[in-house]
Amino acid sequence: NNLGVVFKELGEYQKAKGCYEKAIEIDPNNINLTNNLSFLLREFIFYAETETDQADLKKLYLFLFKKNNIKHTSIIHGAKSLLFSSNDQNQLLEVINSGSLLSGKILQKILKDELFHLMLQKSLIIDVFLEKLLTKLRCELLFILDDLNKNILKENFDFIISLAEQSWLNEYVYIQSEKEINYINKLKNKVENSIEVDELEITILGCYTPLNASKIITEKLFNYKSTNILFKDLINIQIKEPLKEIELSKSIKSFGIIDDLVSKKVREQYEENPYPRWRYIYKRPQTSFLKEIEQELRPNKIIYNNKFNNPNVLIAGCGTGSHSIQATKYQNASILAVDLSKSSLAYAKRKTEELSLKNIEYLHADILQLKKLNKKFDIIESSGVLVCMKNPIAGLKVLVDILEPHGFLKLGLYSEIARRHVVNARDLIKKQKLKNTNEDIKNFRQDILNKRVDPLIQNVTNYLDFYSTSNVRDLLFHVQEHRFTLPEISKILKDLNLEFLGFLHSDPHIKKKYLKYFPDDKKNISLDNWHQFEINNPDIFLGMYQFWVRKI
Repeated sequence: NNLGVVFKELGEYQKAKGCYEKAIEIDPNNINLTNNLSFLLREFIFYAETETDQADLKKLYLFLFKKNNIKHTSIIHGAKSLLFSSNDQNQLLEVINSGSLLSGKILQKILKDELFHLMLQKSLIIDVFLEKLLTKLRCELLFILDDLNKNILKENFDFIISLAEQSWLNEYVYIQSEKEINYINKLKNKVENSIEVDELEITILGCYTPLNASKIITEKLFNYKSTNILFKDLINIQIKEPLKEIELSKSIKSFGIIDDLVSKKVREQYEENPYPRWRYIYKRPQTSFLKEIEQELRPNKIIYNNKFNNPNVLIAGCGTGSHSIQATKYQNASILAVDLSKSSLAYAKRKTEELSLKNIEYLHADILQLKKLNKKFDIIESSGVLVCMKNPIAGLKVLVDILEPHGFLKLGLYSEIARRHVVNARDLIKKQKLKNTNEDIKNFRQDILNKRVDPLIQNVTNYLDFYSTSNVRDLLFHVQEHRFTLPEISKILKDLNLEFLGFLHSDPHIKKKYLKYFPDDKKNISLDNWHQFEINNPDIFLGMYQFWVRKI
């Protein structure tokens, strides 16, 4: 495993893969190994030259997709390349535009493929081709329900359940025709009025609309016993988990009054669309905070004192919990996770309980009220939250005030340069007077997918946030968004007497590339240099600027 890490650092990916394959034979349940293999397949897509290579590579992806302790979305592009060749995609795209997919030979094997099913069940599909394919397939499956011969539906039942789970994950973001909507309304009435439970009909309904949206269907399915393990899972995610969140919401404490007008609007957005919906994330072995931050800030080496044996951690804006749960990697940490939205907090609390984590407390509150807690923190993390406030600097000042003198603060802020596509899209949304309704969101996405908008706007399909309803609402239809340039961030840090310690970046090659341009900045901490580097490479902060600071 360690040798695999070294080879990956050296860019010798084939040798790294070979080491991980041997390590799997020795200890397939090793968490570090699982994570490292996942990181390798996230950063580098291997292409199989022979059938043996293809089989071995597929075995690796199946190994990871059968795990429930990684973020499967991060490796989906490599998995897709094993299922669909470029030639397959071109042929299928022609059929999508005119013809029947289910009658063709290319898909018959793929629809029964275990890896394809697992991709749909566990990862958000972040791919334009696959979205078009699944949208067309869903439509064809729906209309076969009227046929006397339903064998093709029964033969592909596992795929249909997987598609219903994907639809739940992406919050039914795929476009629907008027004909489909009418048919689904009839199907819903039929399912509600039927005495018997028809699993096939219910599953196809679940591909188009959440099953928990109907009280009748919810009551019918809650205690229903199925012999199909996958159908049980579908009932769990679309019926039982949402009910669990409603119960948990009642147990979450509120602190202070949310009276800021922008905070109220933001809270309303996330109550309607908790962000983001997810199933699985990386399980990280516990390690000391200082060891973790050293790893994240490489090549900068920082001097610190040793007051982090039992750190108090604040996650300021935890959303649906993936951020707060990741923070449990800090050894002996006590974590307070705060958010404006009770729906998001309930989702977070459910996931926390599923993982049997005991050191996270969830609190319903506005960041602007946190000084009234009369508590200070050793570590504060706030990613993509200050950018949604009326005055991000006011929010940042609160976080700085409640940070211990020796503490560290991690921030995530949007880049003005990287989000130029988003800015253009938001301008068009404003010009077209679109609202943040599901209908307007779906229709605007469809204009982008069908290339009916400016080519620059079409680049928003490169964002992971383009592929689910809550995500695209957050990306393009948010009630409030601030973006920054690095000179602006530099000034803010100077005004607040904060020391910039370095960026985190999911792509390790970025820092290596930066050092080639600026070899004198050994620590990678000159924001002037980084600004110049970003101008020359405008997409390097496509997600956001993520960086650590501390008080000077």
